[in-house]
Amino acid sequence: MALAQEAHALVQVDPKRAAALAERALELAEDAEAEVAARYALGWAQHALGEAVEGDATLRAGIRLARKSGDERGEGLLRRLLAVQLSLDGRHRAARRELDAALALLSGLDRAQSQVHRIEIVRRGARDDAELHRRVTSDAAAALRRLRREGDALWEARLRFNRGLLHTERGELARAESDIAVARSLYLRAGAEPAALNASAVLAHLTLARGDVLGCLRLLAPIDLSSLPAQVAYNVQKCRLLAFTQARLLPEARTAAEAWLALCDRTGGRDFVPEAMLDLASIALMAGDAGGSGRFAVSAMRSFAARGKPVEAALARATVLRARLAAGQTGPASVRGGRQVVRVLESAGWRREAARARLLVARLALAGGSVAVARRELTAAGRLRTLGLVNDRIELCHAQALLALAEARPWAAEKHLLRGVRLLDDYRAALGAVELRAASSSIGAEIAQDGLRVALASRRPERVLAWAERLRASALRLPPVRPPKDAKLQSLQTELRDAVTRKAVGAQARLETAIRTRSRLVDSVGDSQTESVGAEQAASMLGPRALVEYVELDGVLHALTLVDGRLALHELGASSADNELAWLSFALRQLARGRTDAGQRAAARDGARTAAAALDALLGAPLLPTIGAAPLVVVPTGALYGLPWGELPSLRGRAVTVVPSLAMWVDLARRPHSRRRKVAIVAGPRLRHAAAEARDLAELFPDAQVLQGRAATVTSTLQALDGAALAHLACHGHFRSDSPLFSSLELADGPLNVYDLQNLRRPPGIVVLSACDLALSRLHPGDELLGVAAALLGMGTSTIVASVVPVPDSAARRLMVAFHRGLMAGSPPAAALAKAQTAASMSGFVCLGLG
Repeated sequence: MALAQEAHALVQVDPKRAAALAERALELAEDAEAEVAARYALGWAQHALGEAVEGDATLRAGIRLARKSGDERGEGLLRRLLAVQLSLDGRHRAARRELDAALALLSGLDRAQSQVHRIEIVRRGARDDAELHRRVTSDAAAALRRLRREGDALWEARLRFNRGLLHTERGELARAESDIAVARSLYLRAGAEPAALNASAVLAHLTLARGDVLGCLRLLAPIDLSSLPAQVAYNVQKCRLLAFTQARLLPEARTAAEAWLALCDRTGGRDFVPEAMLDLASIALMAGDAGGSGRFAVSAMRSFAARGKPVEAALARATVLRARLAAGQTGPASVRGGRQVVRVLESAGWRREAARARLLVARLALAGGSVAVARRELTAAGRLRTLGLVNDRIELCHAQALLALAEARPWAAEKHLLRGVRLLDDYRAALGAVELRAASSSIGAEIAQDGLRVALASRRPERVLAWAERLRASALRLPPVRPPKDAKLQSLQTELRDAVTRKAVGAQARLETAIRTRSRLVDSVGDSQTESVGAEQAASMLGPRALVEYVELDGVLHALTLVDGRLALHELGASSADNELAWLSFALRQLARGRTDAGQRAAARDGARTAAAALDALLGAPLLPTIGAAPLVVVPTGALYGLPWGELPSLRGRAVTVVPSLAMWVDLARRPHSRRRKVAIVAGPRLRHAAAEARDLAELFPDAQVLQGRAATVTSTLQALDGAALAHLACHGHFRSDSPLFSSLELADGPLNVYDLQNLRRPPGIVVLSACDLALSRLHPGDELLGVAAALLGMGTSTIVASVVPVPDSAARRLMVAFHRGLMAGSPPAAALAKAQTAASMSGFVCLGLG
């Protein structure tokens, strides 16, 4: 009996040792009671070791012995354990029969504890039975009272945890959150740390289900996967995956899904693989890969069906239909399939998912021209206004707009689209981290496109401008959030600089993940609404400048011009800008390399001229009769953010200011003129002409703070930049398209990245980045930008001069001196840059912001 009890205590810690002890106990057993106890421990250990057949046989032999000897309690406990194992193996009906038999034999505390397993078995195999769910929750409440009377805190925690999971899957989130929170507290009090962490993961999932991505990430941040049991690790990794997906951090979501699949493969969690496949399907769909999404979803749907999971199979089928809708492959069969999904989800009590499925059916019906069906389904899907997350409510607005368009009511469509935009504004403003704000704009990408479509159909430039601005770089206009002083974050940044210097790639990746995770947890500040800007208001502030704002929709490029108070819309035709820009950038990079012979340089110059002429024919020349020779404020779209505008023949020598949106330019123009006089000049390492450039500029600005050599560290540079009127940085720059907030300037002790810059109390007024590519930004849907230049603009820097292509170091030195002389002579930055680039016969730099 002592050996059996020792084996029982070891099963969850060392099942192999437990099995050996239980077998020895079985050999030594001299009475039925000891043999029953030994078989209980051995059967449990065998199941833990994956020996299901042997484990079942051991437990059934124990049941026969207990029944023969009249040991009702022993038989009941063995049947309860067998029921649990049958449920884990997917034999849910057999599990329920065994547990019912066990409950008939057990009483008192044993019976109360058995409700923990009953809830789990029902949750796994019969959660769509509403009447059974009612009986189980009623019995659980009675069991909970008994456990509390007995002071059995650990079993109370288990019961509350399982009941919380059952509530979760029934969509009863408030009840679920209450149970799981109490369970976590009880687990912590009992010293059951892994179970408490598992409860934290479930609470994070519930927080996410309420639409609070930031709260979810905060709960997950402290959890270290490396030391967790497999089941807990599954739950944590799954929740991280869902959080990344909901936050539209798609590369990280895909990485998390692949890590989850690897974890399942490593630990034998094959039952979780279909879930991961379905998550990958959703990620692929958000990334625009409808074909890949459909393949993942079909695979998940078949796996769920084979495992007897109709609700999960219905959810996978809904994703298959979404993929078909995105690919334009819809028809009557898709509508019928969607209705079948609705029936399954509604019968299972999944109200939110059923409403989402009705919304999908409405979209499918609209795509097939069935307006009456769409209207009926949309009415039923209206419960998403209260049940749904922000993306559900935005999608509902979008579907209502599509219905209005199908009914030839464009004014009503625009009203629904505007409501969706306002919902997105509120959601985005609740996020503090610039990365989360930018990524969230993809939720409204379809609304913006349809708004533009309605506006372009009206041929009214004012409406086109309003929609072009509504979701353009909106995140950058929200009040900037400076992360709180965080000693841990500063320590991570110091470690990262050391890892980059040592070229320790693995450590660099680990530290970047830690910094990224920690930096996302800041709260928002300020109002959610950003003020819209009309043409009349913008015209009064533009003065002699001309505005050109580019808009691309359905492969056709348009331009809005605002000159002398007159707003006009121009259709420029099918866009080939991406290809020509790629050729231009390639040729300019070849010319900047310096290690080419005369023939290669001539070929590169010819290639650059040809590409620039083609771009000019599309973007510049058609607008010349309207814009004349006026200085330009240009609002690009898409890849045009990477265009060196001075290369276009019709714009060569002209002052051109590039800005993410007209509204941002107006925001910058409204700011009072700064009286700051502080000048900072920084020369980084390994840049051949940096020291000479710094000396040249120091002669122009004798009171400037100059940092070079070993003095040009990250800390000293940040101190010099803080509050400067003008900051000039002659450093190597590295734009990271994979992770733009780690784009950096190379300094004496390592890289200064965007996360460092976010700690500035007062960003410089004018920043000159005499380094390669740092005007570039990664583009998110809604023309949301991430990178060094975009971050500085969002923080309050008014003007940035930086390059979008590599430039020769020696030529950059001469150009920079000429540029600063122009500034000192009173020229605006854009005019000073245009003149300096013309004199130097180079045009890789652009002026961003106010200009």
